[in-house]
Amino acid sequence: MESELLSLRAELALLERDNRRRLETFERRLTALEAQLRRGNTESKEVLAESTAELEDDLALLMGTPTEPRRVIEQAQPAILTPTTAPAEPKSPSQKDRKASATTPWLQEGLASLVEPALEPLNRVWEPLMGFYHHYQRQGKAPVFFMTAAGILALVFGFAYLLQFSFNNYLGPVGKVALGFLVAAATTFGGVTFSRRMPHMADYGSGLVALGVILLYLCGYFAGPYYQLVPIAVGVGLLVVTTGLSYLLALLFETRVVSMVTLLGGATMPLVANHFDPSALVYLSYLLTLALAMLHLSRQIRWPQLAIVTMVLSAGMLEFSVSNLDEATSTWGPLLILHGFFYGFAHYALRGLSAELIESKGLERRRLIIIAANLVLFIHISWSLAPNSNALGIVWLLNLLPWMALAIYSRWLFGYNATSISARVVQSMALLHGGLLAGLAILALCSPALLGIVWCLEGLLLIFLGARFGFISVRSEGYIALSAAGVTMLWQALTWVAGGVAPAPMLLSLSADSGWGNWLALCAAAFALARLLQHCADRITPREHHLTSFADNAFVVFLSASFLLSVGILWPQGMWLLALLPMGFLIWHGKRTGSAFSEWFGLSHYLLLFIPLLASASIVGNLHFYDQIPYGKIASVEAFLSLWMIAALYKHLDMQSTGFSLALNLRKLFYALVPIFFLPTVLYKANDYFPIAVWLSGAIALALYTHLKLEVLKQELRILIPGASLVAIISCALQEFANWQGFALSGLLLGLVSMAALLWIGQGLRQKPVGQDWRLALHRALKPLFPLAFYYLAATLLIISYALSRDFALALLLCQLYFAGLYIFKPQLAPLRNHLTPLYMLSLRLFEFITLLQVAAVIANSAKAPMLGLYNLVALGIASLLVYQRFFANRAVWPGRRLFNLWGLHLTAIPVYIALLAQILETMWLPAISFALVVHATLLLFQTLKPDTKKLLKLSLMLFGIAALKIVLWDMQDFSLIQKIVVCMLVGLCMLGAAFQYQKFLTARS
Repeated sequence: MESELLSLRAELALLERDNRRRLETFERRLTALEAQLRRGNTESKEVLAESTAELEDDLALLMGTPTEPRRVIEQAQPAILTPTTAPAEPKSPSQKDRKASATTPWLQEGLASLVEPALEPLNRVWEPLMGFYHHYQRQGKAPVFFMTAAGILALVFGFAYLLQFSFNNYLGPVGKVALGFLVAAATTFGGVTFSRRMPHMADYGSGLVALGVILLYLCGYFAGPYYQLVPIAVGVGLLVVTTGLSYLLALLFETRVVSMVTLLGGATMPLVANHFDPSALVYLSYLLTLALAMLHLSRQIRWPQLAIVTMVLSAGMLEFSVSNLDEATSTWGPLLILHGFFYGFAHYALRGLSAELIESKGLERRRLIIIAANLVLFIHISWSLAPNSNALGIVWLLNLLPWMALAIYSRWLFGYNATSISARVVQSMALLHGGLLAGLAILALCSPALLGIVWCLEGLLLIFLGARFGFISVRSEGYIALSAAGVTMLWQALTWVAGGVAPAPMLLSLSADSGWGNWLALCAAAFALARLLQHCADRITPREHHLTSFADNAFVVFLSASFLLSVGILWPQGMWLLALLPMGFLIWHGKRTGSAFSEWFGLSHYLLLFIPLLASASIVGNLHFYDQIPYGKIASVEAFLSLWMIAALYKHLDMQSTGFSLALNLRKLFYALVPIFFLPTVLYKANDYFPIAVWLSGAIALALYTHLKLEVLKQELRILIPGASLVAIISCALQEFANWQGFALSGLLLGLVSMAALLWIGQGLRQKPVGQDWRLALHRALKPLFPLAFYYLAATLLIISYALSRDFALALLLCQLYFAGLYIFKPQLAPLRNHLTPLYMLSLRLFEFITLLQVAAVIANSAKAPMLGLYNLVALGIASLLVYQRFFANRAVWPGRRLFNLWGLHLTAIPVYIALLAQILETMWLPAISFALVVHATLLLFQTLKPDTKKLLKLSLMLFGIAALKIVLWDMQDFSLIQKIVVCMLVGLCMLGAAFQYQKFLTARS
C-alpha cells in the first residue's frame, strides 16, 4: 500500500510540473501574439492562422481534451481576421448523419479503446516528432524535416540489416531461439517493471508486456515446428504456458493491449504452428478454455469489446475446425464443446444487467449482438455437426430444459431480485431461446404433415407465456411461430384440396387424411388464439387487440371451410348444396359479435350455389332448367328460394346491419323473379303457349304488387304488360307470315281481356279514382298502362279485320276511323287526355300510308286499285275533317301544328286525285291532272282569305306554276289544234271565274 501511495504521489508531481511548463509556454505565445496585434503587424493570414492553431493545440493538450481538426480552425479564420463580418451559423447535421452517428458510437468507442493502448508507446514518440515538424513548418523548413527523418529511418534500417547479417552468420537455431526467449523475457520484465515502479508510464509498460508476449509466441513457434528443436508436446506446452502467462499479466495489470494479444495469439498460434491438426477436439477444448478466460477478463477489466472480439474469433475458429473435420471423426465431442461456447457466451450476456440502464435505454446493444450471434452460431454449427435430423432435433429439444430452468430460477443463477426488471429480461430471453430451439427441434423431428400443427401449439404456448409474464418479445416469437404454422398448414390444406379436384359433376373427391386435419387444426388454432387474446386483453398492446378481430375472422373462415369440406368427404355434391347452413351461422355470428366481416363472408356463401349449377350446365351444354341434372335443378331452386330466406333470416334476427339492405334487395329480386321464373322453360319447351304465359306473368306481378306494394314489382308490371302486348302482336305476325303454329290469336284475345281487366281493376276510365288506399295505390301504379289499352285495342282491330277480310288497306282504314273516333268523340276520357296529339298524328299518318298503298297499286296496275282509291277517299275525308273541322280536342292539338298538317294534307291529296284520274280516264288523264291541279290551287287560293290559312298562298301559287308548266311543256306537245283551243279556253274560263269569285269574296270581307 505504501509503495503504491508513493508511486501515485510521484506521478502527480510529474504531471503538475509538466502542466506548469506547458502553461508557461502557452502564456508566452499568447503574449507575443497580442503584442503583434497591438503593433498592427501586417503578418499574413496563413501565419496568423498557424499561430492560432498552435495555441489551440497547446491549450487542448493542457486541458486534456482532444484537439479539433485543422479544417475547423481554417473555417474560423474569417471570423478572427474580420470582426465586422457576422459569423456564419453552423450547419446542423443532417438527419442521415445524426442517424449514422447515433447507431455507431459504441463501435467508434470500442475501436478507439482497442487501438489507443496498443499505440500508446508510439504516442510518446509521435508527439515530440509532431512538435519538431510544426517548429520547422513555421520556419518554412518542412523539407529539411522530412529529409532528416528519412535519413534517420534509413540508418535504422541499415543497422537492422547489419544485425540480421550478424545474427544469421554467428548464431545457430538453438542460439537464436535462446536469445529470442531472453529478449522476450527481458522485454516482458521491463514492461512489468515500468508498470509497477512508474505508474505514469503504465501504458508504455503495457505495450512492452504485449511486445514480450508476442516475442514469446514467436519463439515458441521457432522452437517447435520451424526448427523442430523440441517435440510437439513440448511445443504445445510452450504455447499454453505463454498463453497462461499473458492471461495472468493481463489480469494482474488490467491492461487491454495484453488481453488482446493473449486472445489473438492464443487462438491462432496453435493453428499456425500445426500443433492441433490431428485432434480438433483438443484444440476446441483449448479454445473453449481461452474464450471463457477472455470473457472473465473482459468483465474484470470492464472492456466489453474484448467479449465481442472473442465471439467473432471463436465463431471463425469453430467454423474453420468443423469444416476441416475428417469424415471418420466423431462429431459428438465437438458438439459437446459447442454447448460450452453457447452457454458461456449466454452467461456473459445475461449477467451483470443494470436495471437503471434497462429502464432508461433498454438492453444494451452489445449484449443483444452477443445473444443473437451466439444463438445463430449454435444453430449453424450444431446443424453442421449433427449426424442426422433426428439427432439434431433431440439435441435442440434437450437444450430446452436449461433455458426453462433459467426462466424459473434466474434469481438463484444470477442473483437478481425476482421482481426486478433484470430478472424479467433474463426470463424473456430464456423463453425466447427455449421457444426457438423447441420450434427448430420440431422442424427436425416431426413429419412435414404434422409440422404446422406442432408449431401452432408452440406459438400458442409462447403467446400464453408472454402474456402471463408480460414479455412482448416472447409473444412476438409466438406470433411468428403461429404465422409460420398457419402458412404451412394452409399450404398443405390447399394442396389437399387441389389434389382432390375431379371432373364435373363431382368437382371434388376428398378423403379424410392430413389435409383435412390441417383444416380442422387451422380452425382450432384461430379459435384458441381469439379466446387467448380476449382472456389476456388487459395485458396486451393496442396493436395486439387488432389481432383479436383478425383471429375471430380467420376462425369463421376456417370453420366454414372445415364444415363444407367435411361434408364433401361424405357427399361431394352436398357440400355446395349445404352452403346455406354455414351462411346462416355466420350471419348469426356476425350479429352476436358485431363483426361485419363474418356477416358479409356468410352472405358470400350464396355464390357457392352457382357452382353445381354451372357444373350441370357444362355437362348438358345449356342453362335451361328443364335439361339440367338433378343437382343442377336442386341448386337452381335453392338459389331462387334463398333470395327470400336470407331476408327472412335477417327479419327473424332483427338485424339492422350493413348487410340488411342487401338482404332486402335480394328479397325484392326474389319477388321480381317469381312472375318470370317459368318463362324461359315455357319458351324452350312449350313456345306455343308463350303468348299466354307472358300475360300470366303479368297477372302474377299484378297480384304480388297488390299484396306487397314493392316498387320493383310496379316497374316489372309496367314492363311485363307492354312486353306481353308486343309478344301477342309479334306472335300473330309470325303465325301469318312465318307459319308459326302457336296460340297467337288466343294470346291476342287474352291480352284484350287483360287490358279490360286492368281498366276495371285500376279504375282507368275514371277521372278521379275512389276506394281504399290499396285501390288508389293500384290506380297510380297502373296509370301509365291505361293508354296502352286503347292502342292495344287498335292493334287487335287491325289484326282481326285483316284476318277476316285479308285486306290490309281496309284494316288500316278501320284503325284510322278508330283513332279519329276516339279523338273526336271521346277526348274527355282520362287515359286519353295526354294522348290526343298521338291520336291526331296517327290518323293523318294512316291516311298517308293508305295513299302510298294506292299509288303502288296504280303503278302495279293491281285489281285492288279501285277499292284502294275508294278507301283512300274515305281516309282523305277523315283527314280533312280532322284538319279543318273545329273539335274540342283541336284546342290542345292545333296550336303550332295546324299549318304543317294542312301542308301535309294537301300535298298528300295530290297523289290521291292523280291516281283516281289515272284509273278513271284512259286517254285524257294527263290534261285532267293539269285541270285538277288548277282547281286544287284555286281552292287553296280561296282558303287564304281566312287569317289562319294565309300561309297556304305559297302552296297555291306553287300548284298554279306546276300546272302551267305542265300544260305548256308537256300537255300541249301532243294536242291537236282543237284540243289546244278547248284546254286553253277551259283553263282561261276557270281562271277568270276564280279571279272573279276571289275578288268578290275579298271585297265582301273588306
